[in-house]
Amino acid sequence: MKWFDTHCHLQDEAFEKDRKQVFDRAQAANVEYILLSTSFIEDAKEAANLALQYENVYCAMGIHPQEASRWDTNSADNLKKLYQQIGNKAKKLGRDNPIKAIGEIGLDYHWDNDPHELQKLVYKEQIRLAHELQLPIIIHERDAFQESYHILRWAYDNNLLMKEAGVCHCFSGSWESAQQLIKLGFLIGLDGPVTFKNARKAKEIASKIDLNKLLLETDSPYLTPEPHRGKRNESSYIPFIGQTIAALREEKIEMIAKQTLENGKRVFLIK
Repeated sequence: MKWFDTHCHLQDEAFEKDRKQVFDRAQAANVEYILLSTSFIEDAKEAANLALQYENVYCAMGIHPQEASRWDTNSADNLKKLYQQIGNKAKKLGRDNPIKAIGEIGLDYHWDNDPHELQKLVYKEQIRLAHELQLPIIIHERDAFQESYHILRWAYDNNLLMKEAGVCHCFSGSWESAQQLIKLGFLIGLDGPVTFKNARKAKEIASKIDLNKLLLETDSPYLTPEPHRGKRNESSYIPFIGQTIAALREEKIEMIAKQTLENGKRVFLIK
């Protein structure tokens, strides 16, 4: 039984002292694939170089909505250069480019750190970049569903999305909202909160979604699942999320692991 943690931040400073042990524990827990999501260019560089060090570790690159103020007229070119540079390094190692998505990108109106219009501009520019590079996108959305959906609908109508567009990461909306996104080609990512007793919306989605449209994520070091809630999260905890979803669906955990791993490889174009 193998797992894919499709969204985590193991490049984060929270893992500075024991990062190798974290990867070792993930391997021991049968987490075969890991994708590192990023929030700004320097973060993406760290994640990409880390991905080059480990087999079956991949990453995304992008500007998080809470980092929208970092965006300038050179940002798209700088991201493209990073993609090319990492691709060249990977080629010398006999590997594919480990950068497999643009993300995480989107809108975050919860903290309200950056102007909404700037967030929307940066969101659209990165969707255009993903289209140019033919990469899926990883969506971060908080307290901004309608405006985020409006932008994704614009991208869909203008053929800017991949056939499988990407993933709506750590989705916390309703089942009805999830269905709207699935129609645009997105998969839904569920994280530790699905294991929480009061996570009604996440549990409903886990129960109803077509298993082909589901990805499992830790978002570590954040959103630690039960029974480790309150501690630092890490990729080795992904089976706890899978176990909860299997119980909700009354399906075998082996099926959850197998299908969500296949989904991750498919949407992120991993051979």
